[in-house]
Amino acid sequence: MSAARKAGLALALGALVAVPMIADVGPKSLSIDEAVTEGLASDPGIRSSNFDLISARAKALDAMFRMVPSVAISSGYTQLSSEPSPAASATGNPVVDGVVNALLTDFSGAPSNSRDVRVDLQYPVFAGMRLKEAADIAKIGAGGKEVGLDLAKRAMAFEIERAYWEATRATASVSTLAKALELEGVLRDEMKSMADQGMVTDADLLGEQARYDAATLALDDAKSGQAMAFMALSSLVGDSNATTAPDPNGYLLVTRPGSRPWSDPGSDQAALISSALAARPETKLAAIGLEVGKKAKAVANGDLMPTVLLTGNVAYSDPDPRIFPPADKFNLTWSAGVRVRYDLGSLPGALAREKAAAADIEKARADLDRARNGIALDVRKCLLSLSRTRNSLDLTKGMVAQAEENLRVTQAKFDNGIAKRSDLLQAQIAVLRANFAVENKSIDLEIAEADLDRALARQSLP
Repeated sequence: MSAARKAGLALALGALVAVPMIADVGPKSLSIDEAVTEGLASDPGIRSSNFDLISARAKALDAMFRMVPSVAISSGYTQLSSEPSPAASATGNPVVDGVVNALLTDFSGAPSNSRDVRVDLQYPVFAGMRLKEAADIAKIGAGGKEVGLDLAKRAMAFEIERAYWEATRATASVSTLAKALELEGVLRDEMKSMADQGMVTDADLLGEQARYDAATLALDDAKSGQAMAFMALSSLVGDSNATTAPDPNGYLLVTRPGSRPWSDPGSDQAALISSALAARPETKLAAIGLEVGKKAKAVANGDLMPTVLLTGNVAYSDPDPRIFPPADKFNLTWSAGVRVRYDLGSLPGALAREKAAAADIEKARADLDRARNGIALDVRKCLLSLSRTRNSLDLTKGMVAQAEENLRVTQAKFDNGIAKRSDLLQAQIAVLRANFAVENKSIDLEIAEADLDRALARQSLP
């Protein structure tokens, strides 16, 4: 084989080997801020709410433009067929014959076509304030859509953050249980060796085997939980949907618990509740509902009032329909008027609508009170959860110190031949589990802080 062919074969083999290496890029690196940004940008619900807001704003403009005077410009042309000249009158009466023949002469010169240009005006000078209130309702409704979009974003951001930390917890659990299983395997082998030497009983060996099997089962459950956590995170981030399966490699979660600075809002419950009531989208939506109810009642009251219309038109036409007999020439004419309209038949319905609108206002007030009470309860619960989580984390950190001290003492005993290797392995497992408990509580603290930010509407949205 020639050197060129050998070189070509080597390059081809190198390319075949390199393709899988390039294709298998490993897990996707993802920070919590990136997860929130990608999730909000790709979520169909957020996009739907955004387009709903655009539509509401356009409808508000349409409602406002309905108060602008209606000005219509039109032009037309009509071709008339030719008609035979009328016969002269011959009644024998010179006076009658003269008048009739004069009229026939005028008709014989009538135009054979019609052309006109018109400008028509109609303006509701007073419509019982219905048009104004309808425009206000549409504008308030657009504001409600904007607040609703903000509410959806904040809820989505918190769900993404919680899913991220749950995936972090699941990953730490798998890592911890895998290491624990490894130590349990060493401990089991140690027990087998000791059993062969008659240093432990079969019951001790069976007990250690049961612990090893339990550790194996716990690791399998943790791996399943990790897959579920990554699946949920992938769905929220937008990397998987009805047509795209989640990446089996999962994510490389680069944000660690406690790595991000968090601004503590303090523990003044009254001040925090007041701040939340002013900032939460739910309060704003309930207030908007009350405002819409008041406007709707004003519209219902407007149905009891008359409508005053200003009308007018300007026409430049040939022939002028006001001239008799018609003449074949253009003429400019105009008209202006005022029309008052009152619909007596709508009175019963208007009274019923007014009663319904009054009830809707009271319902909106009750909804606002319920929203305020719910927000206050939410803030109190989040503060309590945060305090409890902090205390639990502090206590758990104390357990780590105890486990490490126990490991130090056991290591010294083992080095002096006082403790068995199995005692040392069990002490190492205890330290491993204590450290995982701290990380687990640290994740709980991250979620509690994010939940309080949500309750206070302090989330930083991209």
